[in-house]
Amino acid sequence: MTQTADALPQPPPPILEGPWTAARAGAWRKARIVSFLCLVPLGWLLVALIWLPLYMGLFFFLVAGLLVGAVSFRLARAARPMERRRILRGACVVALACTAINLVWEYDQFARAAGKPPRFAEARNAVVAAGEKASSIDKMANVAFRAALTERYAPGGPIGYVRWAVSGADLPVSVNGQTESIVMPHGGFRWPIRTLAALLLLAVGLYLSFEALTSSEPVSNILPPGAEYTEE
Repeated sequence: MTQTADALPQPPPPILEGPWTAARAGAWRKARIVSFLCLVPLGWLLVALIWLPLYMGLFFFLVAGLLVGAVSFRLARAARPMERRRILRGACVVALACTAINLVWEYDQFARAAGKPPRFAEARNAVVAAGEKASSIDKMANVAFRAALTERYAPGGPIGYVRWAVSGADLPVSVNGQTESIVMPHGGFRWPIRTLAALLLLAVGLYLSFEALTSSEPVSNILPPGAEYTEE
């Protein structure tokens, strides 16, 4: 006994996006801009968490995408129904832009932490003995780290930081007569893989929050499928 064609599961009908009007494009653009603006300051925290053991900090990139996407979803509802490809492209563009900003945050945070204990213990003791504040070593190490990147990995700055991270090499930094080798915890091939994983998780979080825009009916991205929803 064989199943009839009508009894076989049918693929879902294609999404008919319809004319892409200026109003719909504006709503989608506004949602992406708000997502980016929310993720820029949030990226500072994400970068700080990325150093957690066993790369557990990557999980928070997915969470950030879901939360920010849920907020921006309300702005994008006027653009529905949307094709999944358009939503995916938008999520990827926002994630790429935020990842570029996160690299700047990461470089700045790493430079500011270059002089933290136990590094430069002798130099720290020397400035304390001279009646100066121990925190002055942190400031000097910050400047020295940035200068060392510029010297060894031109042009320095975030680009030099990326070059150094991918190289996996130690970076000698001298402060007040003492030299320390600064090590990148995720150096070598691990750094680009980790950074790409963070980008993808952020994009996935955004996409999942925006996916309900494929429906032509009023929906909420925080309700289970089939639940009744009344749009305000």
